[in-house]
Amino acid sequence: MKRPPFRLTFLWRFTLLTFVVSLIAAFVLALAVENAHRRAIETDIEVSALGRVNAQLTHALDQLAKNGRLTPETLAAFARAREDTTLNQFVTDMRIYRVSGEAVYPVNAPSARDDVHSALASDNFLRVERGDKITAYEPYFTTNEQAYVVAVDFSAGNLGTQFERERRQVFLIVGVVTAIIFFSLVTLAAGASRELERRRRESQSTFVETLKLMAETIDLRDPYTAGHSQRVGEYSRKLAAAMHFPEHRIDVIESAALLHDIGKIAVPDAVLFKPSALDASERKIIGTHPVVGARLLQSIASMEDIVPCVLHHHEKIDGTGYPDKLLGEEIPMGARVIAVADSFDAMTTDRPYRRALTAEVAVAELRRVAGSQLDKTLVDAFAKLVERGAIVPPLPASNDVAFGRKAFAAAHPLG
Repeated sequence: MKRPPFRLTFLWRFTLLTFVVSLIAAFVLALAVENAHRRAIETDIEVSALGRVNAQLTHALDQLAKNGRLTPETLAAFARAREDTTLNQFVTDMRIYRVSGEAVYPVNAPSARDDVHSALASDNFLRVERGDKITAYEPYFTTNEQAYVVAVDFSAGNLGTQFERERRQVFLIVGVVTAIIFFSLVTLAAGASRELERRRRESQSTFVETLKLMAETIDLRDPYTAGHSQRVGEYSRKLAAAMHFPEHRIDVIESAALLHDIGKIAVPDAVLFKPSALDASERKIIGTHPVVGARLLQSIASMEDIVPCVLHHHEKIDGTGYPDKLLGEEIPMGARVIAVADSFDAMTTDRPYRRALTAEVAVAELRRVAGSQLDKTLVDAFAKLVERGAIVPPLPASNDVAFGRKAFAAAHPLG
């Protein structure tokens, strides 16, 4: 059985899912790369600033350790380092601490005992971030083995400004790489989807040809109904399309129409080909063909959607049809479509007991029973197809209106 167009459904869903996943992945990756790159740049700036400060303070700290006190020369060196214009691009302040955490310079700076002890314990660079301020601590050991800790303050905002250009580059590179991956995946999916669609069409074509062969086999039992199933399939497809049903639903209806009379293989020839009116027992026998047909098809998984249409194509809107006397909307739409097409073909082809009717007479009869036996909306749509020549009966026909009701009744022997 033909399924909904696989290529569109699969490809659009895959594209949407891939786009969302790619977008999230790109965003997360960009943030991760940005964070790592930003931290590397910030660390480089901080280490470079500390190195420059230490280089400027080497002699001054050695003199402080040697003299044990601040001299004008030492204070001047500290002041020059603090006011370095190169450092001021990023550095907001500088301090020097003893190992106790008390400030050496400036003397009024608050104690930083915990941070100083942590820096000494690390014996290396220590970074402390508090709000918008980042402080880098680095131990310094003088020539006479005395230890001091140099603290340099940075503005997180200034460091972020330095990173803005690199940040845009990071997002651009990650975005381009993600876009390439995304379009590559979609292209591969589109190719795979086209191949699957091609194979599905081949399978569907084989399936339809098999149904047509089965329909021809059914029709061969009676030379008067040769081609009936295929015509009903054609009419049903055109009517379903005129109703703007989805393609999948149209295919189901056409397939069901091709097999709607398959149950007649169980009807005895004496009943099926009887040229006169059927008696009660014969009408009961002929009325079994929808049930027999449904039973034959229901064991085939691909026929699941077809079975209800075959089973109920002789139901009537007023509930007088068979086999289940369904009423109105209870009748599957596919079965209602087939009922219109089946009735029209039965009336517009020759039978042993009458000549074929013209399309105009057959349509008039369809309109007469519309709303009571056939779906009125479907009859109206079918009539328009006939009027504009989209549906044409196969044979020259009689325009004898008197045959109309008899022909319709013959198409529905239990009605």
